[in-house]
Amino acid sequence: MKYLLFFSFIFFSLSVFAQSKTDYSVYLIGDAGEDTVSGKALLMLKEELLNNSNSAIIFLGDNVYPAGLKANDRKSASHLESQLSILKEYKGQAYFIPGNHDWAAQTRLGLNRIQIQKEYVNEYLKMKSTVANKNESTFLPVNGLPGPASVMLNNDLMIIMIDTQWFLHRNKKGKIGSKKNTEKLFYSHLDSLLNVAKRNNQQVIIAAHHPIFTNGQHSRSRQPFRFLINKTPFFILGFAGMYRLYFQDISQPKYKKMRERMLTIFNKYDNIIYASGHDHNLQCIKGNENRYIVSGSGSKLSPLNKRKRFDSVFEDDKQTGFVKIIYKRDGTHTTIVYRVGEEPKVINGF
Repeated sequence: MKYLLFFSFIFFSLSVFAQSKTDYSVYLIGDAGEDTVSGKALLMLKEELLNNSNSAIIFLGDNVYPAGLKANDRKSASHLESQLSILKEYKGQAYFIPGNHDWAAQTRLGLNRIQIQKEYVNEYLKMKSTVANKNESTFLPVNGLPGPASVMLNNDLMIIMIDTQWFLHRNKKGKIGSKKNTEKLFYSHLDSLLNVAKRNNQQVIIAAHHPIFTNGQHSRSRQPFRFLINKTPFFILGFAGMYRLYFQDISQPKYKKMRERMLTIFNKYDNIIYASGHDHNLQCIKGNENRYIVSGSGSKLSPLNKRKRFDSVFEDDKQTGFVKIIYKRDGTHTTIVYRVGEEPKVINGF
């Protein structure tokens, strides 16, 4: 009996070691909640996932258009199931994070809607899928908090999931004490996680809905109505809901503050890939020593701006698709963009 236990331990140890020394892929897709059945990008993703179990898939928010998952509502559930259904036979890890539309399009029902979605995602994957982490929480962060929620995908790769809508949401949301205290704890914890990863020579993917860099529609810098609502007595129009039209662009004051505070932390490190959706296109942008990906064309498209705010390595607004990052055994990584109807595109130097 003792020999059986000994050899079982050796086999388990070798398996763990071998897994940590093989290539590991992370798939990134956002804004995939437009369709009620799996569209072309999701079906292409499904084929990839079924052929690559040593991987993880991260859905980057806006999983249910137009206003999140309603309780006992078949129509809104079908938007979410268009994504969940491709995971039924997948054996890797799967994670969902919320976007602004999952927060009931920024309305007062937002907190309730993401709680409903969390329970639905966790239950569906537990009962109807083979994903490796189905008995854990697959919808993160939890409790309407901003996170950061961290998971080790293997010995060398950490994923940190953030709910960026929390910082922009003007209605009820999760808090630890006061809002100010929650923000302070968030940024302190984020910096601590990145510091630990750097000291351990680990790579990091930060998954969020809102981009830090983008040349899409949400990069607009001049909007007269936003100025009126934020900087003049016309802010009263915001109480009628007009602020929701302008809170989702990177130049909006709350968004700008969130972005600047995160960049202050990110710029201390050189081992980060920040992945987001929100703009409905595909972009790869370098920012200092780190990399920034927009993968928001899971089910819909929006045009890139003709006037670029940032220098991009790659961008496409013509085809839906997703991004794959392969973390290799030698510590390097390769970024590949998949677009419907196109050959996969390796992004050199990214």
